[in-house]
Parts: sequence; C-alpha cells; structure tokens
Amino acid sequence: MIIHQREIGYGENYPTFFEALVKAKAYLEKKYPEISVELMYNLAGQRGRATIQTRYASLADYERIDAEADNDEEYSKLLESIISATAGPVVDQFYRVIQSP
Repeated sequence: MIIHQREIGYGENYPTFFEALVKAKAYLEKKYPEISVELMYNLAGQRGRATIQTRYASLADYERIDAEADNDEEYSKLLESIISATAGPVVDQFYRVIQSP
C-alpha cells in the first residue's frame, strides 16, 4: 500500500477551504472507490496547515489516478478555491506501508 500525504497551508477563510477539501474528497472517492482519502488539520504545533492523506493499493495506481485527475475538468473546478486559498508551500510525501509477512 502507498500513502500520498499532501500538506497545504490555509488562510483566514478556512471554512470555505475545508468545504472545498470535503467536496474534492467525495468526488475522488466516488470516481475511484479503490482509494481512501483522509482530511486532517493539526490541533497542536503549527496551525494553519491541512493534511490530505490518500491511500492507494500500489504506486502504479497512484500514477494512473494522478494522471487522470490532472486532466479531469470537473475535479480541477473543485480545486480552484483550494488553490486560490493556499498559503505557503505545499509539501508532498510518499510512504510505503510496512505489512506483516
């Protein structure tokens, strides 16, 4: 299993930002039922950062879905308000889940 984690900063209009994240999550999970998306924000430490954690069965699945999403006009429209509200750098990380033998 592969986990892609994206951390995005947000500004003062966080309710609208969170609403757009929830809509984008619902769209992705409906279109790609093989993935799961978790949306989080930090309660302690650095504030003003949202984390989007998406789980894929394989790196090939991530690459396929990412390429399809890049060309998806409806998904792009959902992201417009997120992109315009982003504050600071976007940080991406990838993890491979350790599974028991």
